[in-house]
Amino acid sequence: MKRIVFGSILSLFAAVVACANSASLGPESAPDPNPGSGQTFEPSTPDASIDDPSQHLCVATDCPAPYATCPGVPGVCTTNLDKDSLHCGSCGNACPPYTSGINGSFFCMKGTCQLICEEGTGDCNGFVDDGCEAKLLFDPANCGTCGTQCAAGEPCFQGQCGCPKGYSACNGECVRLSTDSANCGACGHDCSEDAPGAGACGGAVPPNSAFNCKDSQCGQHCASGFADCNNDFCGDGCETRVANDKLNCGACGNACAPGQVCAAGKCLCDPVTDPGGTYCGGSGCTDLQTDPNNCGACGNDCKGLIPPVGGYAGSPPSGAPACVLGRCTYECAAGYGNCDGRIDNGCEIDLMVDPRNCGACGNQCDLANGQPCAGGKCLTKPCDAGVVQ
Repeated sequence: MKRIVFGSILSLFAAVVACANSASLGPESAPDPNPGSGQTFEPSTPDASIDDPSQHLCVATDCPAPYATCPGVPGVCTTNLDKDSLHCGSCGNACPPYTSGINGSFFCMKGTCQLICEEGTGDCNGFVDDGCEAKLLFDPANCGTCGTQCAAGEPCFQGQCGCPKGYSACNGECVRLSTDSANCGACGHDCSEDAPGAGACGGAVPPNSAFNCKDSQCGQHCASGFADCNNDFCGDGCETRVANDKLNCGACGNACAPGQVCAAGKCLCDPVTDPGGTYCGGSGCTDLQTDPNNCGACGNDCKGLIPPVGGYAGSPPSGAPACVLGRCTYECAAGYGNCDGRIDNGCEIDLMVDPRNCGACGNQCDLANGQPCAGGKCLTKPCDAGVVQ
C-alpha cells in the first residue's frame, strides 16, 4: 500500500497555499486608464505557445517562442525574435541599417531580414547589394511588376505597357505631341532649335508668353499657367493667370462655383460635393475635422513623435498622429499603446512585452515575483503539486 509521509503532507499543503495565492497572477484585462487617448489597439490572440490561464497557475519565467531575453535589452522575454530588427531570429543578429539610394529598408519578418521596397520600385534582380533597382513605373523590362516585359519598342508608362490616349511613343517615352516643346507635332521636333522669327507681333514678345509648343506648332504662345482671355495677345499679352483665377480657372471662361477656390487651374472645395471642405494652400481642399496636417485650422499640424517599433531607426512606426473632430490625437499600431495619453511621445508602450501594461494599458503582471509579459499575456505555468509517493 502506498503511503504519504507527514513531511510530504506539509509540502503538499504549502504548494496548495502558494498556488492559491498566485491564481490571480495573470490578469486578462484591465480598463484603459486613459480613455479618449487615441489608443485603438485591441489585444490580439496570444501566441499558441503561451499557456492559457486556468486553475492553480504559478509565475513562469521561461520565454515562449519567439520571445527571448537578449543581452542589453531591459526586462525578461522582452525581445520578439520574429520582428526585432536588432535581434532577428536570434539575439544579436541585426538586419542591415537603412542606407540611402537602395530605395528600400530591411525589416525583420518571421525571424528573417527582408528587403521591403519603396512604392514604385522592386528588387527584380534578387541582389540585395543594389537594393530595389527596378523603376516599376517606367521600366519596360519590369513594367508594374518584376518580370512584366513590354513589347519591343513599347514604353512603360505609370506601370502600364503602352501609351494612354492623347500620348504618343517617342524614344521609349510617352509624350503629348500637341504641347511637348521637345516633340512638337512629331517625335524629335524640338522648338528650341527653331528660330522664333518675327511672329504675329512683329518681333515683340508679349507679356507672360514664351516660344513653345501649342496645338502641335512651335511659336510665341502663352506661358504655362497664363492665357489671353481678352484676345489682345500683341497688346497686353497673356494677361490672365488661369492657375488661380476663379472666373477663368484652368481656361478662359471656366468660372468656379460660389464658395469654391481656384488652385493649380482646378476649382476646389465645392460646397455640394465637399461639404465642410476648406482650402489650405498646398494641402488643397481638406476637412479640418479629420486632416492631421490641418486639424481644426489650416496649418495646425498634429506632428507628435512617430517612434519606430522597438525604437530602432528604419523600423515601421508604432503609431501615427491623427485628427478627430478637429482635435489632435494618436492612432497606435497593433500591439502598441498610448498609455500616458500624451501626443508628443506617441504610442510609447509595447503592450506585447511590457509587464506593467500587458495586453492593455494598466494590466500589470506580478512584478514582485518577476512575472514577464509575452504576447500580451502574463506568463504562467501549472503549479508543482509537490506530492511524494
